[in-house]
Amino acid sequence: MTDKNQSINYESSVVWLILKVNHIIRREVQIKLSEHDLLWEQYITLSRIYRFEGLNQKKLADESLRNGAAITRTLNVLEKKDLVKREKSSKDKREFLIYLTDNGRKLYKETEKIYLDNTKKFDSIFSQEELDQLRNLLNRFILEFF
Repeated sequence: MTDKNQSINYESSVVWLILKVNHIIRREVQIKLSEHDLLWEQYITLSRIYRFEGLNQKKLADESLRNGAAITRTLNVLEKKDLVKREKSSKDKREFLIYLTDNGRKLYKETEKIYLDNTKKFDSIFSQEELDQLRNLLNRFILEFF
């Protein structure tokens, strides 16, 4: 049991601040994505497929920083919206490779601008030197755990 005077000030902890920044970014982007009937997770999945088209679901989940069940649920929704398609692998009949449909590619291009505009907005808060330092610090943190 910790003494109240020695307890952590959660609101100023690095973990809490990172979670809060994540929440702010997701909220700001989600507002615009909802105009395209997309959720944040769906957009991120589309962006990963666009970048790594033809991956199987397991590798796509890894690239998206999501677990297999979550990526399957998202792909099911995106497939119903005719944004992605699954094709059987010619090398392994048990696995499916994931591709964007023409509709998926079009929607991704439309919504990519939302993401890029918000990235510019968030980046404008800092100087280039501060952004470089923040990237270095965050990458160092990430490397510690990956």
